Amino acid sequence: MRLIRRLKIWRRRQERNKHALRKTYLYHLLGERIFHNQVWVFDKKSVAGGLSLGLFVALSPTIPFQMLLCAIAAVPLRVNLPIALAACWITNPLTAPAIYFYAHKLGRYLLDHTRIVDFALGPFGFESRIGKFMELNLFLWTGCLLFASVSAVLGNVVVRITWNWQHTRKVGRNRHGDS
Repeated sequence: MRLIRRLKIWRRRQERNKHALRKTYLYHLLGERIFHNQVWVFDKKSVAGGLSLGLFVALSPTIPFQMLLCAIAAVPLRVNLPIALAACWITNPLTAPAIYFYAHKLGRYLLDHTRIVDFALGPFGFESRIGKFMELNLFLWTGCLLFASVSAVLGNVVVRITWNWQHTRKVGRNRHGDS
């Protein structure tokens, strides 16, 4: 119950804050679409989508642009913008090096002995600096996209299951309270 009460208070604050967006670059970029109700509503579909978007962008190696990418993508996808932006902070200066290190290791493990590496990097040559740079980025992006996809799906499923469980508990309490 406390969580729901806090979320309602947070929602009221967001209503006031969203009008301050009219003076920002984001408003000039996206226009009135940024005020679409689905971008700000706190329901199962919007929150699950916002978390999925935020996790996907957070775990992709786009660290200087993550919040901008989430804000721009949340509007046409009509997912919860504040949740998506908050989820972006999974990768921050403290966690990003470890996440990217393990994503690179996973990418290397998956692609190291495949023809994909030869095909994708053939034009660059493996001995040149550009070839080594491209090889590192191929492994990093492969691992990051796998991490991002899995975490986005898991985040969406967890939100939906938790939301349904919470709703079932609430309905059960109301039934027992009415008897």
